[in-house]
Amino acid sequence: MPVFVKVNGLDVDAEDPCALWQALYAVKLKRLAGEQIEETEIRSPVTHRRLKIASSSMADLDAELSKLGAECALKTNPTAPRTRFAKRFRFI
Repeated sequence: MPVFVKVNGLDVDAEDPCALWQALYAVKLKRLAGEQIEETEIRSPVTHRRLKIASSSMADLDAELSKLGAECALKTNPTAPRTRFAKRFRFI
């Protein structure tokens, strides 16, 4: 049974990495356009501050997008070669 999460106002299957990748990529594009950054002001008799707040960092979005992209590629083409290999060696 699929588990749905709400991303960017849409219900997305949490077990489908391709659908999650598409939804998070749309969120990233909105963040790059400056749409999901909120701005607030704090005023006092002495100071005046303006704060810009984002819901998540771009580094977190990029990391999750690369992880989901790899999972989606593996799901759509399981015989594709891996993009990253761990090399092992031992000194004797």
